[in-house]
Amino acid sequence: MDRSVQILRLELEGKWSAEELGQTLISISNLYDLRFFLELLREDQRDWEHFYEELRHFAPFRHRWRERLLYWGPRPWGFGLLSPFPPVLDDAQLSRLWQLLDPEERLAVRRINYASPGATDLAGIGTVVGHIKDFILKLIERRDSTRKRQLDEEKAALENDRIRLENARNLVALGRDLGYSESDLRRLVLYVDGKQGTLVPLIEQRKLAGALILETADQQ
Repeated sequence: MDRSVQILRLELEGKWSAEELGQTLISISNLYDLRFFLELLREDQRDWEHFYEELRHFAPFRHRWRERLLYWGPRPWGFGLLSPFPPVLDDAQLSRLWQLLDPEERLAVRRINYASPGATDLAGIGTVVGHIKDFILKLIERRDSTRKRQLDEEKAALENDRIRLENARNLVALGRDLGYSESDLRRLVLYVDGKQGTLVPLIEQRKLAGALILETADQQ
């Protein structure tokens, strides 16, 4: 995982209420948190898989300990301090998990420029910030492509639902590598889709107009 800090810029248009901006930042922060923990769990899993493979080459482990190692590792979740998410994920659970991590790893507000056009700059871990940017852009693409096709209301609603669910699944796709069951993955998808529900109306109104990663300090 790329742990360098990158800046995600949200491009804003029109008039925003304080509640709209607050809910948007909370939803994006929650999505960032979720993806970050999935990345950590996958990283933890890979470390233990590597450790397990190394141990297998030592003579004592090839014989006496082989059965024990095959039984205890590598587990789907690894052996790290982070436990798997519960079947029902909520904001409080993510907040509790953050107590294990450094404050520098949280998504932070670097700048808010309220205008039309305006921008909000958020700093976070590079790999995760990139996924959140793609997640937002997919919702914007969904809005634009639906209008271009000029679908009737029923077809447009079905297409919108399909794209939203696909977008949510992509954000939590690591869960499948980590050993989540299909029912657990569906719960994660529903959680993500609930957060999308905050962003979609603002995208439809063209208030949340774009998302990009700043490449140089001059852009900040």
